[in-house]
Amino acid sequence: MLIALSPHILTNQTSKCKICTLNCTLEEIAVLNFLQERPKATQKEIATHIGKSERTVKTITINLTEKGIIERKNGKRNGFWEIKRTI
Repeated sequence: MLIALSPHILTNQTSKCKICTLNCTLEEIAVLNFLQERPKATQKEIATHIGKSERTVKTITINLTEKGIIERKNGKRNGFWEIKRTI
């Protein structure tokens, strides 16, 4: 017998931090998805795209860097984001 679960039941029982196999928050996943499309994006562009403040995006990118998921290559001005582990 199969039991269909509604998305509401799943989201209520699952922590938003554990949806991704990388143990990321929903905001971190949004940043990672955008960086896959536009690796040269600035933090300002990321913030505009995901609807968060630049300070929030800075915190998210620092957290993702500390987790070893992303890395900034070639400096701040002419650099790009490298995703080291995929979602």
